[in-house]
Amino acid sequence: MPKVSIILPTYNGQAYIEEAIASILNQTFIDFELIVVDDCSTDHTPKLLEFFRLQDSRIKIITNKHNLKLPASLNVGHRMAQGEYLTWTSDDNTLHSDFLERLVKVLETSGEDVVYSNFNVINDQSKHIRVYKVSPVILLPFENGIGASFLYRKEVFQKFNYNEDLHGIEDYDFWVRAANHFKFKHTSEVLYSYRVHKNSLTTEIGLNEVAQKKFEKNLKVVLSNFVMFRVDTQKILFQFQRQSHWDWDYFFSVRKEAELDFKKWIEFSELDMSMFKEYYIKVLRSLLINKAKRMQVLRLLFLNPSLISYKYSFRTSLNILKRIFI
Repeated sequence: MPKVSIILPTYNGQAYIEEAIASILNQTFIDFELIVVDDCSTDHTPKLLEFFRLQDSRIKIITNKHNLKLPASLNVGHRMAQGEYLTWTSDDNTLHSDFLERLVKVLETSGEDVVYSNFNVINDQSKHIRVYKVSPVILLPFENGIGASFLYRKEVFQKFNYNEDLHGIEDYDFWVRAANHFKFKHTSEVLYSYRVHKNSLTTEIGLNEVAQKKFEKNLKVVLSNFVMFRVDTQKILFQFQRQSHWDWDYFFSVRKEAELDFKKWIEFSELDMSMFKEYYIKVLRSLLINKAKRMQVLRLLFLNPSLISYKYSFRTSLNILKRIFI
């Protein structure tokens, strides 16, 4: 049986899928299978897939009878997987040649269950835009920081399938649930390229009001997976991520209880309190500049004077103070 199973869900992916598959077949680690789940494509994707299948016996193609969307297609592919380690990728992204070699080595030599890495962000012409540095697991309550470059033990999927009702946020949901039971490890290596283009799901959520509302509804479901948090804390976490909904009065009313919940999460995760505190203060400082009125600034500084003296920029501190006097 193969050591690694790579699942590649696709729907009308002809624009980039050749590049995606070529990057997989070019891996320095060769003990893998590629399971492509075609979700009823109507373009030239099926012909391209058949071409690759005839070239390499490690490729298996599954064609859904009906269009199931991404989360269900991921479950279809994962259930067919024979590998000890699993990953999945998109038809518009690419793996660097040492992606599998480096991530397999981490899982083979550590007790962790999930390993994830930094990755490049590229455009529709495959030109480099920037390096995306992923977040530590301790910040999962605030953001989906695991990213697109990862490998995990089969047991992780066996315990947690992808939620088929959460199209567009199924990965965040999966990581949150997994973080309650499994150990994560980050490597700072850049092993993957994530493509941003006008037809990507990320772009659709950013531009389409209906998609945004659905995303926000699903985000509340994801945050409810932090079962050690009170409902009020989950609502605060939602507002941290969707700051257009920010409500200072509500924040002040539940702040103490929420911070106690955050402490429980840190202790549960056995992770660094200082890293969590640094991010928390950074976001609050940003909110003070963008969302706070004079009395709200005064109230929060009274409760937490370190918001001014913390190690972020003097300019930010000055802009916060200006709100008191101007």
